[in-house]
Amino acid sequence: MNPLDWDLGNVPPGVAWGGVDEAGRGAWAGPVVAACAVLDADTARRWGHVLRGVRDSKQLTPGKREVLAAELRAILPAYGIAEVDPMAIDRENILEATLMAMRQAAKDLALRPRILFVDGNRAPGTGLLERMVVDGDAISCAIGAASILAKAHRDALMIALEEEHPGYGFGQHKGYGTALHRARIAELGVSPIHRISYAPVAALQRVDEDLREDLRHSLDRCTSVAELRAWVETDLRPAYGRLKLVWVETLRRRYADRLAQFATEEEGLE
Repeated sequence: MNPLDWDLGNVPPGVAWGGVDEAGRGAWAGPVVAACAVLDADTARRWGHVLRGVRDSKQLTPGKREVLAAELRAILPAYGIAEVDPMAIDRENILEATLMAMRQAAKDLALRPRILFVDGNRAPGTGLLERMVVDGDAISCAIGAASILAKAHRDALMIALEEEHPGYGFGQHKGYGTALHRARIAELGVSPIHRISYAPVAALQRVDEDLREDLRHSLDRCTSVAELRAWVETDLRPAYGRLKLVWVETLRRRYADRLAQFATEEEGLE
């Protein structure tokens, strides 16, 4: 059965529906990306010739996927795309980070779907009526469309990140655990966009004890909430690949304590 026909057979007439899927869950580097694609009967009728070409993104060539992604962005009545970065993945774990990205992708849509088909067997808790569909990217047109949007978005992002972090081959392997990727990490060290909670990445880290102490001192020198937030971007994030995860967790607790202290002080001034 064509995925569009499956969708039409599983939603009430006149009801807008959506699909949500992710890309990058198994990658060693870069964000996990989720997309939500919304469809309605009018779109299915007018653009059925495009939608009947929607498949699981993994079954499409990169060129075909890019063309379909551009077409979908033009014809869908609504869609959303969200990223959750490696630091949040390491903090929350990849499952929770994926569900978080799905919730963000389904939030503030121009057209709110009455039912949301979700790839997999875990409900993200979007507040919409959700139906889990295992292997949904091959079954549902809406999920397949979300799969294409998420994959195309993430691939473009990883190509751009290759320019920021040259030498790792992100434009080729998109952050996944290939032999090339492993060899480049061994040569260059772990970058700030790697997921240090992943065992293969952690095994290749060259950590810096002095850097941990420098970060602790620079954190302690922060004197306001604004300085704390800036510290994450200017100090912690660039150093991320050279830190053990347990060090990051210790710094995070120290950050939270400082944040609570400043918040209390600012309340006292009001």
